[in-house]
Amino acid sequence: MANRKPSRLTERTHPRYRGSSSGPSTASGSTAGGDDSARRFAMIALGALALAAILLVGFMMRRGDGTPATAEPTAAAAVPTDASGLAVSTVQVPTAAAPAAPVTDKKTYTEAADQALDAANKSYFVTWETSKGTIEAELFPEEAPITVNSFAFLAREGFYDGLTFHRVVPDFVVQGGDPQGTGMGGPGYEITGEFIPDNPIPHSVGSLAMARSSDPDSAGSQFYFVLNRESAAQLDGSYAVFGQVTKGMDVVRQLAVGDVMTKVTIVEKSKAESITSADAIRAGTLPEGVAP
Repeated sequence: MANRKPSRLTERTHPRYRGSSSGPSTASGSTAGGDDSARRFAMIALGALALAAILLVGFMMRRGDGTPATAEPTAAAAVPTDASGLAVSTVQVPTAAAPAAPVTDKKTYTEAADQALDAANKSYFVTWETSKGTIEAELFPEEAPITVNSFAFLAREGFYDGLTFHRVVPDFVVQGGDPQGTGMGGPGYEITGEFIPDNPIPHSVGSLAMARSSDPDSAGSQFYFVLNRESAAQLDGSYAVFGQVTKGMDVVRQLAVGDVMTKVTIVEKSKAESITSADAIRAGTLPEGVAP
């Protein structure tokens, strides 16, 4: 139905004013005015109904399915669950670069148990078995007894087995020993830094040292190999050097982020089987085959 606009009633068209005098209205004039008001009301009502019908039809046609155009409130999306039906968090916590190998679930400790190392009569070596080959280093328990004891404890506990090398900086260091694989993990305890500031063991090619945070007494399980003397010299006296690579430096140079140390073993030998020492490193003498 077309929406017909009612005509405006003016003095020219209104029956009350057609041929009427300026005097009071007659009875017949009053009746005509009442009928016109009723017609006006009816026309307005019919127009309003027609307009409402037009709007409703347009509203329904716009949707096509008879449902309201505005979105209704809905329940929150279902939380993802695992096979057992337990809720799985979808929150992604910002982290460092993801490790190439799965995070290994490792036991944590409150302290390193005493390994009863006999630095005066024995020499101690550590070997890392990797997919790139085997690395061997001699430890310096005389210079860094706390550090060597902790490292030997974790290795004997199997803590390092299966962990990755999570950081490789060319011509600087290769770092590993973090159970999280992100550079943020540790064994559950921290050790005192053994830096020997008055006579430090220099960071030479193949040096084995402990990583730490800005807190000097925050080292745990993370260690690193030095690749280049010049770039690492700045670390002398601030980080604990506790060993020296004696074999497999070529393997160290091949390590990449995500490479796994499949097995780490502490080997006790006689003092006569010692290959190097902290004093030899201070003097600039490196084991054969280590220097580039």
